[in-house]
Amino acid sequence: MSGWIDPSAKFLARVEPGERSSMSTHPVYVISGVAGSGKTTLAHAWAPTMGAAIVDLDVVAANVVDAALSDHPLATPWQINAAYRAQRYQCLIDAITTERQSVTVMAVAPFTQEIAGEAPWVQFVRDIGGEPVQLVWIQTGARALSERIASRGAARDEGRSDAAVPTPPPAVPHHAVNGERPVPEIVATLRSRFGNEG
Repeated sequence: MSGWIDPSAKFLARVEPGERSSMSTHPVYVISGVAGSGKTTLAHAWAPTMGAAIVDLDVVAANVVDAALSDHPLATPWQINAAYRAQRYQCLIDAITTERQSVTVMAVAPFTQEIAGEAPWVQFVRDIGGEPVQLVWIQTGARALSERIASRGAARDEGRSDAAVPTPPPAVPHHAVNGERPVPEIVATLRSRFGNEG
């Protein structure tokens, strides 16, 4: 699949690597986990306590997915997400880079490739403008994942081959939280760890 289109001009203001060092870079909290782990729910509960902006992959890359689905009507959203991963994550990187110039950011996405090893993680941190970046990984069991995915009935889950499959922990330093605990408890744990770093 080729010819992706991203009309979301808000997130297309690219920042060249050489320009980033002179910018004010607020903290970025990366919230990762598989589909159904509760990333977005956690972000929406935690962000207000930190004065943070939420940058969600599903939101900032929606135009990429919509345009690709229009070009490939027989493909499922999951297939499009997989085929257009690079473009979608570039939208995310651009959005994080832009937003963190003025506010703390909570970035929401699986980040499967980025957290798989030191090299991809270091590259990702560099791409979004450097430290400070904290990685929060939500660990959730298969049963809870399956129930959540079924209950939300999201189009993006159609045709998934990896639904409700827990993944190994990140191969880089991270803060693990139990995604099956009540969200207020998770937020309290994170607030205890990070305080008002935002």
